[in-house]
Parts: sequence; structure tokens; C-alpha cells
Amino acid sequence: MYKSAAVCVFLLFMLLDQSNAVRCYRCTVAPTNRHENRSQQLCLHFSESDEFVVDCPYSTMCVKKIFKYQLLDGVIETVERNCADQKYTEPDFKNGAWQDKTTVEEPYEKGCSSAVQKLPGTEPTTYCYCKGSLCNSANKETFSYHTDAMAVIFVFNAMKYLRNVD
Repeated sequence: MYKSAAVCVFLLFMLLDQSNAVRCYRCTVAPTNRHENRSQQLCLHFSESDEFVVDCPYSTMCVKKIFKYQLLDGVIETVERNCADQKYTEPDFKNGAWQDKTTVEEPYEKGCSSAVQKLPGTEPTTYCYCKGSLCNSANKETFSYHTDAMAVIFVFNAMKYLRNVD
């Protein structure tokens, strides 16, 4: 009895830990600053490989930004991928000293929306937010739905198995 309960608790912690530990694809349009300690992850060379995967400790979502630039010979479209910016830090006076209090906010909804640029002649930028690790790949936002369904099926089968063990 205790063994099956311990296994259930372990499985639930694993699932909860995985849901908070989001990993996203990261690539940029412009080369990073040479003083930053990051490799060049240009979207021009993007592939769904480990080279472009980053951990997002302060995000629960990934983002894909689609930019359109007007050039002399037409419009060019490019994409940036990253962790969604959800980290909010504010000063907190605690125990007689100021400390930074960091929280992760949920300011975005899943899906895509366009933001009109203020510069004349520029196209709107499309921001696509998704939940689930590596959901900001080249494909649409289908990975997170499959991950959620697989988690439910896994928990259901684990519970069914544990009931039959006793």
C-alpha cells in the first residue's frame, strides 16, 4: 500500500516538475553581442536540434516572433525564437534590507497576434506564444496539445497499474 502511494507521489512530482521546466528553441535575427557568453544561434541556420534548445527557468511559455522587412527588392520575412519574457523583478524590503523579489507572470495567451510597428513603411510583427517544451519550432502549436494528452494518458495508466498491483 505504502509502496504504491510512494510511486504515485513520485510520478506526480515528475509530471509537475516537467510542466514547470520549459525548454524552448532560441535563435536570433542579428548576431549576439561578442561580450555575451552565448554561441551564435542565428535563425538563418535554425534547425530543430539541441544546438538551439535553451532552458527557460523564468518562463512557462515559448515565443516565436515573425518580422517582415521592406527592402528595395521586396519584403523579406524572418523569425526569432526564444523563451517568453515573463520574469518580473521588484524591490522588496524584508528583514531590514532590500532584496529583489522575482516572480513569473502569465501576461500572454496562447496563440498569435500582430503588433503594428510605429515606423512608417514597416510591416506588423506577429508574436506567437505557446505552452509546452519546444513548442516554438517551425510547426504550428500542436506539440503542447500532444504533450498534455500524453501526460493524462500516462497518469491514467499508472494509476490503473498501481490499483492492480495491490
